Amino acid sequence: MSEFEISSLEANRWWEKNSVMGVLLNRLMLVFILGPIALVFRHFYIASLIVFAFMVPYGLLVRYLAVRAVRQYVSAHPEAIEEFMRKA
Repeated sequence: MSEFEISSLEANRWWEKNSVMGVLLNRLMLVFILGPIALVFRHFYIASLIVFAFMVPYGLLVRYLAVRAVRQYVSAHPEAIEEFMRKA
């Protein structure tokens, strides 16, 4: 199988649409957005900063996992390569 470039944004959208794990991990990102706001209202400023600081690494991890999920899907279903080649 020839290796081709997979867009992390497209992979994330595909993963969220086709996998329960993708949906759960993408919804967990809301904790990193709404959590610091709630912590600031409760006057937990340091905890808010810590949760906010983990948002970017978590987002990068989710994108990485999405690309891995697409590559794994394509290796198991070689006929789906054309679908991802058209989007790239």
